[in-house]
Amino acid sequence: MASESEHTTATTPTAGAGATTAEAGTTTAATTTPTASTTSAEAAPQYFDVYLCRHGTTTWNLEKRWQGEKDTDLAEVGIEQARKTADILAARLTNVHHIYTSDLKRAKATAAIYAERFGCEVTEAPGLREPSLGKFEGMVKKDIYSQYAHVFDGLVKLPQEERLATAYFPELEAPNDTSLRCEAVALRAVKEVAEAAASDPSADPTKNTLLLVSHSKVLEAVLARVFGKFSEGIETEPCAFFHWRFALDGRHELGDVHDISFHDCLVA
Repeated sequence: MASESEHTTATTPTAGAGATTAEAGTTTAATTTPTASTTSAEAAPQYFDVYLCRHGTTTWNLEKRWQGEKDTDLAEVGIEQARKTADILAARLTNVHHIYTSDLKRAKATAAIYAERFGCEVTEAPGLREPSLGKFEGMVKKDIYSQYAHVFDGLVKLPQEERLATAYFPELEAPNDTSLRCEAVALRAVKEVAEAAASDPSADPTKNTLLLVSHSKVLEAVLARVFGKFSEGIETEPCAFFHWRFALDGRHELGDVHDISFHDCLVA
């Protein structure tokens, strides 16, 4: 599984069923939630535009250290990445309603840059926080994969459902739970937008896009649980994001992805 660090892979990126690859830039991945099938007889759901974003490069990312809940700062390059990504988002979005961010400094700093670009408010949401990585926190990536190769060898062999219910270590949060708390933040935010529009006839009906600024493990968990991507093969770059076409009835769709790639093997 990709970490909060630089990413490398020794294999050629491949896409599994329904997967796409976006090594650089943006691509479209129109993928519906695998657990919610639709039929022609069903009415189309109402979609809300949610963009789930990863923060910029941190000082620990530069050292290739895994962070987890350690509260690290953006590096200068991360600040510049966030500014450039704000421009990328602004080129396609003119209707951002609100920004929600993890309560860790690296995410808050990224969200503040986006908020300045869009002129909207920011709300801290602990449900977007990176999960604890236990003894991996502070370790450099090469040591993690060499000293704990048995952990990753075991995880990659698990069926998807079982993998999502399994943490790196028993005391840690599993990807399912990480995704569920992020989904809860998105649901609350979307309901607030819908309720505000219903109660204010003068509200701009097109201003309903939400940005959620979070972390790599959170993006990976949502992409795996909600959209069925292979859990260990998701690779996110700093300031990566994806368009989550959020439906209140759970029939979500995956739209554009930016600087995220999907593989059918372990990304280390």
